[in-house]
Amino acid sequence: MMDLALIKLGGSLITDKDKPYTARPEIMQQLVVEVTQIVNQNPNLKLIIGNGAGSFGHQSAKKYNTIEGFKSDVDKLGFCLVHQDALDLNFLLAKIFLQAGLPVISLPPITMAVTQDKKLIKIDFSAIENSLEAGLIPLVFGDVILDKVIGGTILSTDTLLAELAKHFHKKEKFQTRLINAGNYPGVYDQKGQLISNITQANYPQIKAFLGGSKSIDVTGGMSRKVEEFMSISHLGIDCWIIDGNIPGNLANAVLGKSALGTLIRAS
Repeated sequence: MMDLALIKLGGSLITDKDKPYTARPEIMQQLVVEVTQIVNQNPNLKLIIGNGAGSFGHQSAKKYNTIEGFKSDVDKLGFCLVHQDALDLNFLLAKIFLQAGLPVISLPPITMAVTQDKKLIKIDFSAIENSLEAGLIPLVFGDVILDKVIGGTILSTDTLLAELAKHFHKKEKFQTRLINAGNYPGVYDQKGQLISNITQANYPQIKAFLGGSKSIDVTGGMSRKVEEFMSISHLGIDCWIIDGNIPGNLANAVLGKSALGTLIRAS
């Protein structure tokens, strides 16, 4: 059985979400070093990496309300501008990976997924499967996708990675786990204390006080993240929400060592 880790480098981590179009290259460098360590320590581990849109895509997506589709020429232009913003951030990250000698290949979701009134109706992950088989590291990201009813909408990185986790879990040769590295220690309770574990049993109580993002985030913030990860945990896929600022924390989580964060699992 192959070991597969899906890693999200959150937009709040790799950009300053309070400053439009502001990347955090020093954090990107740190994360790439950790991914290099992961590859060196477990060369048989397959990786899929996704990055959030942060202060790049979320700015333009909010301006043009892209998640709700497009009706006018201005909306269509906005849709394309959001796509370009997402590409720009992904390009910055990919360049750092490549400079470190890691064979990442950028794969935009607009070439993989189609929705109908914002509900996924078709996903083709063959490019990701073929990239993994070729020994490459797929680098995906939240971005615009085309929609059969409203023209277009947004597919978040969280949703994309959750769908990928389900897809590869169905293939019996993959043991899959998902790690979300953000600019936060994990999920907090109503008293501001870190929740170490979220399960099907305690999720109903936790769900009541989960909030969105303090910065511009058109895809739902923390509440949506936990919801997405709960939806796949019952399959036996463990999901981590961790602090990516702490050196070594991402590597520890991926390699199965102790990490600061919240573990989401079925029980």
